Amino acid sequence: MSYCSSCGCKIEEDDLYCPDCGAKVDQTPNQNNTLNQNTEKIGHAFEHVKSITNQINFTEIIRILKSSALNPVSGGIDFVTNAKKNSVIIITVMLALIQGILGIWRINEIVNNLQTIALDFFQNLSSLANLLGQSSSFSFNDLDSLDKAVNQIKLLIPIPYGHIFIWNCAIYLIGVFVLFIFIYLGISILAKSNCIPFSIYKTVLISSLPILSCEIISIIVSYFSIYTGVCFIVLGALISIISLAIIVKDSLQVKENLCVFIVSISSLLTLVSLSITFQNFISSEILNIVKTTMSLYGNSL
Repeated sequence: MSYCSSCGCKIEEDDLYCPDCGAKVDQTPNQNNTLNQNTEKIGHAFEHVKSITNQINFTEIIRILKSSALNPVSGGIDFVTNAKKNSVIIITVMLALIQGILGIWRINEIVNNLQTIALDFFQNLSSLANLLGQSSSFSFNDLDSLDKAVNQIKLLIPIPYGHIFIWNCAIYLIGVFVLFIFIYLGISILAKSNCIPFSIYKTVLISSLPILSCEIISIIVSYFSIYTGVCFIVLGALISIISLAIIVKDSLQVKENLCVFIVSISSLLTLVSLSITFQNFISSEILNIVKTTMSLYGNSL
């Protein structure tokens, strides 16, 4: 409620003119009130975000990640027992972002090794033909021409970094949530245990850390040996699955034999789900990359 500056009559908020003297209503006070209200709302929102940030102990989060990476079982059990909601959310986001960055790094590593991969493939094919008693149709000049062609194609490959980052983050989150659902259903139905879903989620989340750690090592090693890099991926997956089984048994109080069965089946079903998801990514992105690259390569000739 405001008052006319000319006659002092009461004026409603929607009135443009004074109902008594007809003077035009000055809207500046109302505008100032609206501005003040919006400023207060922004201030309250900022204070809320600040209070949430103050509740997050980033030093503790770093300690948890370091402990779980170096000691997957003991660090994982400690995480499941003591980690709070805010820390779990932050770690989930951090690990998803790490997977997104690793996806971009992996693609760059593959592109950089494209020449080596192509040359190794054709050399192995030539060796296989000679082993079978057939003359190889590949000569040194052919391999040299192939090397130059691959090098030219590599320079033309349009890598969709944004899509790769988003897809890898999504694949990681899908894997965690799918595995959580299967573990939760397995414990609820087979073990008939009333485990807290949040504890199961923490168990699945922290068990994914070894494979991320080994993936970093795998990418670095792959610059020197692709096969050794693949071995580290397999090693990381095995460590994650074994850690998951032990943490489920110790932290969630599930019988050992039943725990192994639940974790094995859940991991297999999750792997199938991720394969389907990754296949969709391959079909939607890789084909476009190949078509664009071939078109640019054809125009450059």
